Amino acid sequence: MSAISLINSGVAWFIAAAVLAFLFSFQKTLSGWIAGIGGAVGSLYTAAAGFTVLTGAVGVSGALSLVSYDVQISPLNAIWLITLGLCGLFVSLYNIDWHRHAQVKCNGLQINMLMAAAVCAVIASNLGMFVVMAEVMALCAVFLTSNSKEGKLWFALGRLGTLLLAIACWLLWQRYGTLDLRLLDMRMQQLPLGSDIWLLGVIGFGLLAGIIPLHGWVPQAHANASAPAAALFSTVVMKIGLLGILTLSLLGGNAPLWWGIALLVLGMITAFVGGLYALMEHNIQRLLAYHTLENIGIILLGLGAGVTGIALEQPALIALGLVGGLYHLLNHSLFKSVLFLGAGERLVPYRSSRYRKTRWYWQENAGYLHRHVSRVDGNGCAAAAERVCRGMGYLSILFQTEQ
Repeated sequence: MSAISLINSGVAWFIAAAVLAFLFSFQKTLSGWIAGIGGAVGSLYTAAAGFTVLTGAVGVSGALSLVSYDVQISPLNAIWLITLGLCGLFVSLYNIDWHRHAQVKCNGLQINMLMAAAVCAVIASNLGMFVVMAEVMALCAVFLTSNSKEGKLWFALGRLGTLLLAIACWLLWQRYGTLDLRLLDMRMQQLPLGSDIWLLGVIGFGLLAGIIPLHGWVPQAHANASAPAAALFSTVVMKIGLLGILTLSLLGGNAPLWWGIALLVLGMITAFVGGLYALMEHNIQRLLAYHTLENIGIILLGLGAGVTGIALEQPALIALGLVGGLYHLLNHSLFKSVLFLGAGERLVPYRSSRYRKTRWYWQENAGYLHRHVSRVDGNGCAAAAERVCRGMGYLSILFQTEQ
């Protein structure tokens, strides 16, 4: 199958799973199975589309047949598709077992619609549609927060970001007469992107990515969401914000030096402050949220180095920055989804997210975990997270950031 056929199938599975899970929400177990299996299949198709383009090293374009939606998949956004697909697979399979808890609510509609919108945002060939799909994704995420107060905070900040992005799109249309990314790239080679539009885009997408000081919604939303939802916030939603920033910065291939420096500074601040807050936090999901902020900063450092290399016309710096940032993006998404899902298994039976009250979860031996942790995460989650934190094997690049 071609990459376009794979992505069509993936989005169709997400939408079908969302609708059917909602229709059968009166039977929670059945709804969980529908949402989980459908989401897992859609995630596999999404990851396969990304692998197809990445291994072929040639971009493809086409349309989503369901909605007549023009798309393009390049080797760059193929990395995001692989990340979304793998993380979505973990979350979907875990979500089947999550529905066994009596006190949790059905979430198949929101989670699968979030995944469908995220995939559509990644492959959008039009910046306006990118913003629209990112908005749909963010709204689905807001409805996954269990606390109305924190949901309102995220809703307010998210709409502010969308307003700024809408203004940026309007200015782009006024100056370039199009929002098509390919046409924008060609026209910006003659008339470079203005810094005013770039700043609007960075702030708008920065609110979605949780870049400090635009991170107000991040710890609260993670702490008041279910484990599958919090995992998606960290590994999918916030990563779409980074893609938006990188997309704007690469248009035209003539970014000024100060753009790269600004991204480097924002990355350093986000990494340092996020890690500092994490050291003082005792709520497990808030702690993981602050560690996500730290890693968002580290990823942004790599992307900023790549943009700086473009400005300085240094191919080595471009390669090192982008490869390092994108590798860490994939690696962080995979292991952080495991940690959120593993932590969530402690929140329901013990009804506490306080780290000190559930500290034993991280300390007891594998046999104890096998008896007390659910079938889905079990020793697999514990072993995978341990390998990352210890910097073992191919995950060793994270050693210096997670110790």
